Amino acid sequence: MQEKSSQVTLKSLLANDIGSGLFMKNSILTLIVFGLLSMISTVQAQSDTRSDELVFDATVLAHTCLNCHSPTATTHHDDRLAIPNILTHDAEATYQLLVAYQQDELPPNTTIMNRLVAAFNDDELKAIAEAVSAIDLEKQ
Repeated sequence: MQEKSSQVTLKSLLANDIGSGLFMKNSILTLIVFGLLSMISTVQAQSDTRSDELVFDATVLAHTCLNCHSPTATTHHDDRLAIPNILTHDAEATYQLLVAYQQDELPPNTTIMNRLVAAFNDDELKAIAEAVSAIDLEKQ
């Protein structure tokens, strides 16, 4: 009988060891899943924060136009390398040109402007055009 009780004890010890092993495996798995979910929510929170920080600034965009559209540029269209001075246009004319570029109404493959303005909506194009026409190089 004593032999039987030692077998029962051995079985119960094995059962406890197996059970605790499963518990540990489940605990580790739970910890891994929790960690991954925490990382995902952190990344999402950072992503939301970054998108809130993005600000459309037409004035900054308008000044970047001057990198190519120098105020001293020539308007001679026979010269393929000449990029016109955009500061000679009023806001409405600049807006109409931006829309024409965006809709590919101007001769294709003559400029990169269609790609530069493709992502802007109508209000943004108007704001950029107004900001370009408001640039005063003498005050800078």
